[in-house]
Amino acid sequence: MKHLLQTFTLILIFSAILISCDKNENPEITMHELGYENNKTVVAGSDLHIDAEILAPLKIAQIQLIIHSEKEHEYVTAQNSPSISGNSAVWEIDSIYRSGYTGVKNTNFHEHIAVPSSVLPGHYHLHLKVTDMDGNQTIKEDEIEVLDEH
Repeated sequence: MKHLLQTFTLILIFSAILISCDKNENPEITMHELGYENNKTVVAGSDLHIDAEILAPLKIAQIQLIIHSEKEHEYVTAQNSPSISGNSAVWEIDSIYRSGYTGVKNTNFHEHIAVPSSVLPGHYHLHLKVTDMDGNQTIKEDEIEVLDEH
């Protein structure tokens, strides 16, 4: 009986150790700058500056950047808006970043995203999504404003 109790106690201890080591640690995103000097604006025809610190204990698989209009349901092109040239369009991005980021535990995500001069000014929504090697995801969301280049 004593041997059975010791075996059961050891199994319990090892189970507790395995469970405590199997933490599901999602990636962490700390946004440092969105727009130059973190002003959350960008002028059409220039670059959007993004700088974020990423920590992923289970290593980064990919980083996804999505940008879309806040009012995308109101217009698809500027042809619906008499005050903006017919060549303007709502800006959308859905990009995956792996090169230089995949397989590392922490990194500085520093990118300059080209904003075409034809982009409609207005408010846009940004999603920065980090997925680790185990499929855990963290999404950081923020707002930016595209300003007219004139």
